[in-house]
Amino acid sequence: MDFDIGNRTYIMGILNVTPDSFSDGGEYDTVQRAVERALRMEAEGADIIDVGGESTRPGHVPISSSEELSRILPVLEALREKLEVPISVDTYKADVAAAAVDAGAGMINDVWGLKKDPRMAAVVAEKGVALCAMHNQDGTEYRDLMGDLIAALEESVNMAREAGVDEDRIVVDPGIGFGKTVEQNIEVMRKIDLLGKTGRPWLLGTSRKSLIGKTLNLPMDQRMEATIATNVLGIRGGADFIRVHDVLAHRRAAAMTDRIVRPLLRKTHYAYIAMGSNLGKRLEHLRAALAHLEEIPSLQLLRVSNLYETSPVGYTEQESFLNAVVVCKTELNSHELLRKLLAIETKMGRKRELKWGPRNIDLDLLIYDDEQRSDPSLELPHPRMHERLFVLKPLCDVAPLLVHPSLNRRIFELLRSLDFQDQKLSLYAENWAS
Repeated sequence: MDFDIGNRTYIMGILNVTPDSFSDGGEYDTVQRAVERALRMEAEGADIIDVGGESTRPGHVPISSSEELSRILPVLEALREKLEVPISVDTYKADVAAAAVDAGAGMINDVWGLKKDPRMAAVVAEKGVALCAMHNQDGTEYRDLMGDLIAALEESVNMAREAGVDEDRIVVDPGIGFGKTVEQNIEVMRKIDLLGKTGRPWLLGTSRKSLIGKTLNLPMDQRMEATIATNVLGIRGGADFIRVHDVLAHRRAAAMTDRIVRPLLRKTHYAYIAMGSNLGKRLEHLRAALAHLEEIPSLQLLRVSNLYETSPVGYTEQESFLNAVVVCKTELNSHELLRKLLAIETKMGRKRELKWGPRNIDLDLLIYDDEQRSDPSLELPHPRMHERLFVLKPLCDVAPLLVHPSLNRRIFELLRSLDFQDQKLSLYAENWAS
C-alpha cells in the first residue's frame, strides 16, 4: 500500500457492515450489498475501502471479536478478488486485525490509537501493514486541547514505532467526534493545520458527524455539503486522507482543492519516469541508468516497477524493448529534472537518429506532480502515455492510484478501460533492479 504523500488527497470510502452504525447501519449487512457498495465507491474515486464491523458511535454496544469477524471476513474475502484499491479495516481489537489482514486488509484503522488493546501494535508490526492511529479518550476534559491531542497522537506513534511498525506506514487522525464536545471539535477544525507538528501524514474523518448535525440542526441525510466544507478546510490545512460516505462529490471537491492548494503545501515533488532499451545489453543499460538516477543530488528513488519485454510502437521494424517505470521524490523542478535525464542519455551514448527508433536507453518524464505544460522542450503529462501499454503496466505496478493530471483518471482505471490488443507485453523480471 504505497501512497505518494503530499501529491494529492486520498479518499477513504466508508463501508459499514453493521446493523447499528450512526449513518448507514443495516444498509450493507449482506455480502452482496457490501461488495456492490465497495465497487461503486471504487468507481466513484475511493482510493481505500474502510470496512467496519462494529459501530463506534457514541453510546454503541460493544460486540465480541467473533461477532465482528463474522461480519467482516466474508466481505473481505469477496472484496479481495474484486477490488483494485487497498482495503482498510476499522477495528481496535488485535485478534480481529490479525484475521482481517490474513483475509486481505492492507491497513488497520484503530479508533483508539493502539491504546485499547495492548497487543494491537505488535500485530500491525508483525503483519507489515499500514496503520491509522486515531485520537480518542474517555471524557472531554483537556488542559490544552490541541496540545493534549497532538501529544496523545505522538504516544500512539511511539507505541507503533517501538513495536516495529514501518515508519512510512503510520497515519494519524485527530478523531473528530470522539472524546470531544461539539465546540471542541470546532476548535480542532479551526487549528487543524497544527497536525503537521506530528510529522506524519494525517486523515480527517468528519463525514455526516454530529459536529455538523448539531451545528446546523440537520438530519443525517442532509449533511453532505457541510461535510465537504470541513474536508476542504482540512485539505487546505494539510490533510492527506479524508474518510467519507459520499465519495464522488468528495473526489471532485478534493481534486479542485488540490489543484489550488497543493503547490502551496508541497515540500518536495513526485516524478514518474519511464525507462526503455532495445539495443545491446538491454538489462545492463537499464541498471546503469538506475545507478545514474541515484547519483542525482536532490533526488530519491522510491520504487521500481517490474521489468517487461514489449513490442515496439510507432516504428515497428526493430527489436523488442525492455521497459520499466520508477517513482522519485525530488527538489528539482520539472525542467531541471528533464535536463538531468537528457544528460544521462547523452552520457550513455544515446543517439537520436530516427523518431521512435532503436535506442540503448530512453528516459521519459511521464508525470511530475499534477503539472500540465506544453513547452517546446517539455510536455506534461507525457503525450500518448495513456495509449501505451508498455508505460501503463509498469506504472500501475508502482503507482496504481496516481491520477493522470489531464484525464483525471487513476492509472489502474486507464489500464483497465483501454484496448491494447495490438500491443504485446510479457513479464521479463521482477527484482531486476537489485
